[in-house]
Amino acid sequence: MTPCWSSGLCRYRSCSRASTVWSPQAAKAPIRTWSEGSASARRGRVHSLLRFKRMTVRTGAQSLKSAPPHGLPPVMMLADHFGYPGGVPHGVTSYLLNVLPALRAAGIDLTVCFLREPHEAANALREHGINPVFFAAGKWDPFVALRIARLARRRGVSLLHSTGLKCTFMARIAARLAGACNVLHVHDLNEPGRLLSGLQSLFARCNDFGVCVSEAARDLTVHRYHVATDQLSPDQPVVAMIGRMYRVKGHRAMLQMLPAITQQCSGLTLLLVGDGPERAGCERLVSELQLQAHVRFLGARSDIAQLLAAVDLLVMPSESEGLGLAAIESLAAGKPVVAFAVGGLREVVEDRVTGRLVRPGDYEAFVSAVVETIRDPAQLAAYAQRAALAAERFSVDEHVRRLIDCYREVAAAR
Repeated sequence: MTPCWSSGLCRYRSCSRASTVWSPQAAKAPIRTWSEGSASARRGRVHSLLRFKRMTVRTGAQSLKSAPPHGLPPVMMLADHFGYPGGVPHGVTSYLLNVLPALRAAGIDLTVCFLREPHEAANALREHGINPVFFAAGKWDPFVALRIARLARRRGVSLLHSTGLKCTFMARIAARLAGACNVLHVHDLNEPGRLLSGLQSLFARCNDFGVCVSEAARDLTVHRYHVATDQLSPDQPVVAMIGRMYRVKGHRAMLQMLPAITQQCSGLTLLLVGDGPERAGCERLVSELQLQAHVRFLGARSDIAQLLAAVDLLVMPSESEGLGLAAIESLAAGKPVVAFAVGGLREVVEDRVTGRLVRPGDYEAFVSAVVETIRDPAQLAAYAQRAALAAERFSVDEHVRRLIDCYREVAAAR
């Protein structure tokens, strides 16, 4: 079972005019819709995105009717960039590499475009017969919307699916120019600045449908180093953090908690998988705390499955997560997760079922959760057994089925 990094299809909520509140405990609840200018749509830090004349959003756990894709109009998938410079992938890279070939295999007439420069990860798409278009445009190039619209008209695109907030401005304009519907796909919870928030509110009316990676996103809406895993002692615990090294991911917090953890788990090794602006500071912190014997910096990796095979536990002390791609990957590998209960992690990890969820900012409780899990082999094995089963709801096949249903609903509403 291949994990899918963005399995949620989500209808924005928090509207006083909506009908029934959707929750995981009420998966069959009616789908909610919003009318323009509702009171609660004007509240909150992301509700400026939700002032649509008619925008509907659906969550991943919600049950949808399955339908074949025959008769669907051509679809254009648009993203800002395919990965970081130097060929380094990011979360959307993983999502697209999983989902785009599956959409094409399902019979979708698909055009894939990126605003920025070509990226070597595109070679994997070409192996599936998908030849992406890279516009190599500047971040705020106003003319790229015209180029997108021309391409959409030339290829008969009726539905433009934009992934992430960064490219949605151009996508909304291009969809209007091309006479196409626009589907907004939100992958993260990063709050934009006041200017960007205002622009998003201005262009929000051009969206017809919203897709989010999780309930939380809805609510808020290669090897530099190599580790030989066979050199890790099978008798000593190994935990890992996987992801881009940004402040919000909590790498420094994890390192500051590590001395308390290793006092009780003396042979523990922490693998830091990923790269980013926090790396240099984290390396200094490891030296200051004299943790060199316990920490390995592995850099950006493509062999995550092999690394997870050598890991006992994934730790995610993140301040914010849209869905928690690393958590899904870990569960799919049968590895439990200890995480702060933030964002989409609350939907991915079931506390004391597939791992532990800790109140955000409670570092003492986080340390205890890691230590208790590592030091209880029976509990660790039970979490691991249930983890793989829980990850099935994030499969690529299930996500693609829901995404096609989303496309069909948008097409039917035209």
